[in-house]
Amino acid sequence: MAAYNGSKGIVAVGRSLAIRQIQRYHKPVPFILTSSQSTEAQTEKIKLPPNLKIDPRAINSKFSPFKKAQKILLRDEADNEEDLDDSDEEPEMEESDYDDTDIEEEDVDFFFETPIPAYTVPLPERLEVDIVKKSDFSTVVGKCTLPAMLFGQDPIRIDIVKRVVVYQRNKKRGKRTAKTKTISEVSGSGRKVRKQKGGGIARAGHSRPAHWRGGAKAHGPKGIIQDYTTKLNKHVRKLGLVHTLSQKLKEGNLIVVNDLMIESHKTKALSRSLLPILPDTRRSSLLMVDWASEDEAGVMGNLPVHLIVASGNIPRVKVLSQGWVNVYDLLKHEKCVITLSAIKALEERLDGVAY
Repeated sequence: MAAYNGSKGIVAVGRSLAIRQIQRYHKPVPFILTSSQSTEAQTEKIKLPPNLKIDPRAINSKFSPFKKAQKILLRDEADNEEDLDDSDEEPEMEESDYDDTDIEEEDVDFFFETPIPAYTVPLPERLEVDIVKKSDFSTVVGKCTLPAMLFGQDPIRIDIVKRVVVYQRNKKRGKRTAKTKTISEVSGSGRKVRKQKGGGIARAGHSRPAHWRGGAKAHGPKGIIQDYTTKLNKHVRKLGLVHTLSQKLKEGNLIVVNDLMIESHKTKALSRSLLPILPDTRRSSLLMVDWASEDEAGVMGNLPVHLIVASGNIPRVKVLSQGWVNVYDLLKHEKCVITLSAIKALEERLDGVAY
């Protein structure tokens, strides 16, 4: 390396080396985004300004639009070999050799196709669903047509669903009847606890003031009943349930099975069978809806006893009968497993609700 007299030469050489490193390791690359649904990729060429650079390290980011893009090298193998050879030995540069205008910006062409959005299955084809086995919840054993009154509501009335959720939360909050004792109600004598003067301590009358231990509660609740419940028509509540069930089917999170009469009450067996639809209980949840006959053996509260016991230790898994299924639990849990008998019972209970 040539010797430089002064700090300007050192700074110039440092800047030139830094620019070469940036050009070597941060080369702009074009991308091609192709849709898997289209047979022939239709690409569109977009000319980007030369001063716009995209860091290749940002490609792997989940927020990058080029995450699934295919990288295409701008230079051929010969150019890459020359770059590798140049990187071994850095040429000597004089202060006068450095010039910002010597660095030429290369034009970059980006080829990509706008991804096709995923649309839901339109009605009435959406009502044709598969019936899966209860042993693995993935093997298809048949098909069925869901009632349009329960699962064919479109568009989804979000306003009605919101009103039902507020009604349920207020009803769960219930009424508040708290009451605290005042000074006249707290147990204790009314005599003066110590003399007024001469003790070197604050004066005190009785032993029941609010700032003393065992005394009264200052400004506490007075026992007035505070009712937080709200009213909502029964027809609106049923309509919210119908639209929530339709939304589950529209999302693709509704799974239909013949029945949920499992053979074992062991949690391990049920956890293995739920793996295809519930791979991680920390991030996903499941609601199971059944309506078994009370005449069958091993049934309590229209639910299989083995299912209740086996699902008790699985986090974020809840079992309900169709009589207790509600909007809040359907929205809280990501997926819903429902039996054919529960669908039939729901259809009879909610008959004539939708309009």
